Amino acid sequence: MTLNRSMFALAVLVSGQSLALEPGQESARAPTVEPAQALRALQREHDALVAQQPALQEAAGQAATLASQNRQMEEQIQSLQAQVDGLRDEATALRTDDRRRWFVTGAAVLGTGLLLGLILGALGRRSRRSRGGFR
Repeated sequence: MTLNRSMFALAVLVSGQSLALEPGQESARAPTVEPAQALRALQREHDALVAQQPALQEAAGQAATLASQNRQMEEQIQSLQAQVDGLRDEATALRTDDRRRWFVTGAAVLGTGLLLGLILGALGRRSRRSRGGFR
């Protein structure tokens, strides 16, 4: 018997009045319920609810613990996500810096080669001219 039925039975017992069952239906006389029966039913329901109370309190405690753990995990996820974003930015910066370094190195090699080619080419022409001949 649920709490609502028990309360209804007790209310009917106390009032002793007739109740309307549905809108539009005629009122019906409430069934006669022995006070002792109603009391026993309420006592059984009370005992069942008292027996459920420790399990419900434990479940409520577990829910609070889980909610706390969930908040901690969410904070940890946010912290790790910020760390990942920082590392990703650092990796991008390092790749850009590495590319720039290779570009400067290549430009230096090209410039040095061009300069040596011009200098050595000019020295080679001078020595041919100084010999005074055509070759």
